[in-house]
Amino acid sequence: MKLWSTVATLLMIALLLPSLAFGATSPPTAKIVLDGKTLTTEVDPLNVDGNVLVPIRQIFEKLGAKVTWDQSKQTATIVRDSMKIQLTVGDRNPVVNGSRAEQLEVAPMNVKGNVLVPVRFVGQKIGYDFKWVQATSTVQIFPKSGQGSGAGTPPTTPTPTPTPTPNPGQVSDKVLVKTIELTKDQLLVGTDKKSPQANVFKLTSPDRIVIDLPGTELDASLAAKLVNNVGEAPSLHPMVEKVRFSNFDNDPATVRITLDMKAKADLTISAAAGQANLLVGVLKAPEPGKTKYKVVIDAGHGGTDSGAVSLTNKKEKDFVLAVANKVAKLLEKEPNIQTYMTRSTDTFVTLKGRSEFANNLDADLFLSIHGNKATPTAGGTETFYYERADSKAFANVVQKHLLEATGFKDRGVKEGDLHVVRETKMPAALAEVGFLSNAQEEALMYTSAFQDKVAASFVAAIKEYLKIS
Repeated sequence: MKLWSTVATLLMIALLLPSLAFGATSPPTAKIVLDGKTLTTEVDPLNVDGNVLVPIRQIFEKLGAKVTWDQSKQTATIVRDSMKIQLTVGDRNPVVNGSRAEQLEVAPMNVKGNVLVPVRFVGQKIGYDFKWVQATSTVQIFPKSGQGSGAGTPPTTPTPTPTPTPNPGQVSDKVLVKTIELTKDQLLVGTDKKSPQANVFKLTSPDRIVIDLPGTELDASLAAKLVNNVGEAPSLHPMVEKVRFSNFDNDPATVRITLDMKAKADLTISAAAGQANLLVGVLKAPEPGKTKYKVVIDAGHGGTDSGAVSLTNKKEKDFVLAVANKVAKLLEKEPNIQTYMTRSTDTFVTLKGRSEFANNLDADLFLSIHGNKATPTAGGTETFYYERADSKAFANVVQKHLLEATGFKDRGVKEGDLHVVRETKMPAALAEVGFLSNAQEEALMYTSAFQDKVAASFVAAIKEYLKIS
């Protein structure tokens, strides 16, 4: 009887206090869509009383902002151009450019170590608009009219006046996009009536060319190919990896076509001569000698910062500087590459100084060179990146070529929260060539012949990633 009495008591508590018995109801999750692609984050964005909160660093760094975190104050700072926004966990009173702004409906929160903030408030301050799609619990992000993406350049033509929604019984004036084809020579977009003027702009990290067609929607045959509102078309063009398309917006109706680029290019698109319902786009590579890739070579440590010290008391800073200077000398022979070095002599440069140097240059690529240290039995080559897919792709190429040069154990490509790859805005990789604490590896690393091979491997990786033959 005592057992049944206890069970009955527990059941009564569960009925009276459901939130304690079964756990409080969590806020519903939401999706974030940028450029037709759903962004993946460590924790799901949340919809709290109609306000969507997103992981601050993982979303706003993709929009071209710089995000810093003060652990002691629990305050995040977002900076883009002249806009500075400060948000504190649990505080509904943000500070914008030093002054208190309008009160937030929902305060920033910390979820599993990720700070979530209201996406609309921050995004609109740094130049973005948002559209909430109730049916799919999705927030769509796009640049405000007249502004480019934080990672790209502005549209080349003004945003047209939205097409009015037709009255019931009225024939729709939307243009149907019927075909999307990328041949080895050109992009062809067929419509059922006169094609609209295309808005074209570029995005980087990774490189994409985006074509928005206002007043259009996909016809049934193309709409049937959509998965999570994104479809794909094959690419026969040597400069384009693949073609994506979507019904990007419905107010006004807009079809978006995205070209995932293998190399940098410019696109001109217009109606075909004598065919008002066919758009023809032509891709052209930047003119050699006129446009160069900016590549930053970062020799780790330097000056008062010796880095790791080898078994025979040699310094990491000397090894990496020797290799970096050899890389720079080889890159001088490449007509399409302009090389920049964070240091070319034995000087001290802060981590912030290195990342800001590359960001202020608007560099295309960043490579940091290091030597490793651990126990005497540890050895091998490894390359690090931070979060972004373009950085991971670059790191994979670096690791492949570096292994061929060193012949050391393959320790793999790894994600690491390292300042110079986290804070730089371009594809960035940090290479740990070998271990100074390993007798065999140290003996090789300080020889000129070995350094020549390593430098040549870095150049090969840079050229492969940039698609330079």
